[in-house]
Amino acid sequence: MKLHPTLGKLTVVGALLLGVAGCQTAKPTEASMKERAQTVIGKPVSKIDNIRSDSTLTYYTAYTPAGEYNCELPSGAIIAVASMGIMTPPLSCLPKGASPIPLQ
Repeated sequence: MKLHPTLGKLTVVGALLLGVAGCQTAKPTEASMKERAQTVIGKPVSKIDNIRSDSTLTYYTAYTPAGEYNCELPSGAIIAVASMGIMTPPLSCLPKGASPIPLQ
């Protein structure tokens, strides 16, 4: 039994659209955010809070005995690719109140 060529193309395009729509909602888990923050900061993280996200980044606050850190982690399609083991998205954590832009 042979499928009509248009039906086959429509099926492939539909599957791709569903895949892309799923990638847009992919976000890291709280456990993953806590574990990665501990690795980057180098201190145990007691909790994470104030989690918010746009289409490409997830922002959160990590609490340690040494103080609070503002962290940002890529999310969305980047997390979907990372979940396949192809890459690890970079995490950035700065002490609360620190500026990512150095003073000149």
